[in-house]
Amino acid sequence: MEVGFTSSEDKSPKLADSTDYRSLVGALLYISVCARPDVAASVAILGRKVSSPTEADWVAAKRVVRYLKATKVSKLVYGDIGGNLIGYSDADWAGDIGTRRSTTGFVFYYAGAAVSWVSRRQTSVTLSSMESEYVALSEAGQELIWLRRLLEDMGEKINGPVKLMEDNQSCIHFVTSERKSRRSKHIEVKEHFVKQLHEDGTMVLQYCPTDDMVADILTKPLGSVKTDRFARMLGLS
Repeated sequence: MEVGFTSSEDKSPKLADSTDYRSLVGALLYISVCARPDVAASVAILGRKVSSPTEADWVAAKRVVRYLKATKVSKLVYGDIGGNLIGYSDADWAGDIGTRRSTTGFVFYYAGAAVSWVSRRQTSVTLSSMESEYVALSEAGQELIWLRRLLEDMGEKINGPVKLMEDNQSCIHFVTSERKSRRSKHIEVKEHFVKQLHEDGTMVLQYCPTDDMVADILTKPLGSVKTDRFARMLGLS
């Protein structure tokens, strides 16, 4: 998908019949959920327009198909079962020009490749990049707990806290600090269980430079160079 697709106003005419568009987005959604995390963000963006797609949306959808056709031999490759569960969490603050809501993106690795990933628009408008990252961490924390329990049910016990990579220093400081500032009083209580996960040793936050934040591919359209690099980092080969 073109860089900046969500940040520009769409003035193209609406499709007279959206049946083909909906069918295509449904097929792309299946692929992105099951096997291709590298197109998850693009498909999530296309899915927001199924009720009233435009010509620009149809062109963008066909562009995703061309990309998948060119990379149809790519697949997630896993190694030996075992090792550590590790996660990456990121957010694109106010990236949707229509609603000014942010996009959550997170991915978890196990056995050498991605096993769980999400690209989802947040349910509320956040007032800062730190807050949007914190909301994304909250969603990633819920997935982390589920994955730990699933792996334990399969006989793969996770020892110690799960490492969760984050590229926002302010967000890391907010989670690890016991203080609350005036700017953070409005944040929903449900998001604060991230602090509890940190305090009880379920997860540990670690800073990750933005250039190495693989979850960035799940928050917004990127250029071809970054897309290719992050796709390989996701375990696609």
